[in-house]
Amino acid sequence: MSFREVFPILSVDDVDRAVDFYTSVFGFEKTFSFEQDGATAYAYLELEPLGIGLARRSEDAPEFALWIYADDVDAAAEALRAAGAEEVAAPADQEWGERLCTFRTADGHLVHVGSAPAKA
Repeated sequence: MSFREVFPILSVDDVDRAVDFYTSVFGFEKTFSFEQDGATAYAYLELEPLGIGLARRSEDAPEFALWIYADDVDAAAEALRAAGAEEVAAPADQEWGERLCTFRTADGHLVHVGSAPAKA
């Protein structure tokens, strides 16, 4: 199992407003967004060689979470369980095309492990 492309996800009140801020001030480029209930729920912004995620704030979401891609989400989930991390969401296919699991570390931080869909 290998990991790649780690980035922070920041919780924001208005994803579109935050996208405008980060793109206009810092020069980030929006490369992905996902809508839910008629509004942008998530956006990924790149500023080579790194990026950040912006997610719509909710009561149960922390201010900060970590996303990391894995070549095998199920094996990563097993390793996290074995290491004593608390499973918040078991591996599952998401409506935007990625497989995802979520764990809470011993320090209380959320870690999302995902696998991107195969590129055509």
